[in-house]
Amino acid sequence: MAATVRQTDRSQQASKLETAIADLTELAAAHKQEGDTLRKLPPALANAFLRHDVYRMLLPHDLGGAAMDPLDYLQFVEDIARIDGSTAWNLALGIGSGIFFGYLPPERARSMTGERACGIAGAYAPFGRGEVVEGGYRVGGRWGWASGVDQARWMVFGFTVASPDGTGRPEARQALASREAFSILDTWHVSGMRGTGSTEYEVANLFVPAEMTFRMFVGKPRHSAPFFRMPGAFFGAAVASAALGIALGATESLTRLAASKQAFSGRSALRDQASAHYAVAKAQALAESANAYLRQSIADIWRGIRLDQEIVLEQRMRARRASVHAAEASAEAVDLCCRAAGGHALFLSQPFERALRDVRAAIANIGLQRGTMEDAGRAAFGLDPLWPMF
Repeated sequence: MAATVRQTDRSQQASKLETAIADLTELAAAHKQEGDTLRKLPPALANAFLRHDVYRMLLPHDLGGAAMDPLDYLQFVEDIARIDGSTAWNLALGIGSGIFFGYLPPERARSMTGERACGIAGAYAPFGRGEVVEGGYRVGGRWGWASGVDQARWMVFGFTVASPDGTGRPEARQALASREAFSILDTWHVSGMRGTGSTEYEVANLFVPAEMTFRMFVGKPRHSAPFFRMPGAFFGAAVASAALGIALGATESLTRLAASKQAFSGRSALRDQASAHYAVAKAQALAESANAYLRQSIADIWRGIRLDQEIVLEQRMRARRASVHAAEASAEAVDLCCRAAGGHALFLSQPFERALRDVRAAIANIGLQRGTMEDAGRAAFGLDPLWPMF
């Protein structure tokens, strides 16, 4: 009986996900230019995020969530990124940031996730400064990369405080607070991922209760749901999935262009050019193989968590390598498609220049930069990674 119930739940979840993908795909195609102009998620898409309850998709049932499988989540991000990178990026971080709720007392988290508009935006890197006061901390600082801040109900922010062990080394902590407590700054003037609204925010002398702070990926989550045990590498996989979707969308665009682009000046039509044949096949191989490697690395971690196993360094190394590799392979794939498209790649009426801008913006994410791959290499040599949240 229990197995039948689980199968029914899974079927219903799959149906809802298919509906969400179809709806968001259509809206992303219709409003991506508007997103570029507004420099944030357009209202039609923001409303659709709430309609499909995306911010709670990964959360467990007792927090109002759908308990989506993490691999389905990565596929969801990739599917939307084939149409628009900015929408997919906001989707990736809007859904994935639900992991922060697991580090709060469960009863506090339940009070924050009781409605669909419970999205989190912000940066957990410790750019702020805090001091210990009675009952919590006083925090001030300025943070960036707050993708989806206009839709968020809560902000995550990292800060450092004097080390409680007396070593003199500061301790990094993270916290959640209401978005209304912060000043949102208009600094998101960029080339790629324009529609993400990944702007800066600041606050001065904010009191944060101790129960609203935590040590992300260092301390243990307070909620027992398996999802909350996912390591920091999971965020890298999510944004890498957006890059992969952009690359796969570029290969599809090149295929459509080849079906219509005519020959001129004695040259062969695009669909008959060997260089174009190579470009589309190589781009597909890059994206598809990187995608398989990435999914396998996350599937291995998720399987271990479900079996109540500890996630070991080798698993985190593999996921970090796979994420950076996926991002770099995606950028190479988009470059190949743009080169094969020729002059068509320059036009705003074509999808190639957007794909090029967006994939380059994606690989600028800290989790997808070369330093992350270098840290994986350090670990392979028996050295400690330099990034504390590796």
